[in-house]
Amino acid sequence: MSEDRTRDLHDNRSFEERVLAELSAMRTDFNNRFDTLDNRLTSLENRFSTFESRLNSLEDKVDARMRETRPIWEGVQQRLTEIEVALKEFNRHLKTLINDSFKLRARVEELEDNQPAA
Repeated sequence: MSEDRTRDLHDNRSFEERVLAELSAMRTDFNNRFDTLDNRLTSLENRFSTFESRLNSLEDKVDARMRETRPIWEGVQQRLTEIEVALKEFNRHLKTLINDSFKLRARVEELEDNQPAA
């Protein structure tokens, strides 16, 4: 226990000098921290700029592909509409055919029932 813990309390500098020294140390510490923060923000800005340019490039590619495939897709939609119309007409004809078939079958059964026993 030979070290003097009160040694720092017996600073020979004046109060103003000690306050100014402490403020100077704080300013240096703050400047270092702000520089570190500024560097990190600059790094983030650079990464964000890179990300933004990559996103813009991707959007351009998507737009180009959409322009290429839009006529194909419009053609497919038109053909699907035509197929849908044809299918509805086919279903209508099929229903008519089935209805006529049932009527014919009923008429045949009626004629068979009315035929004299031989």
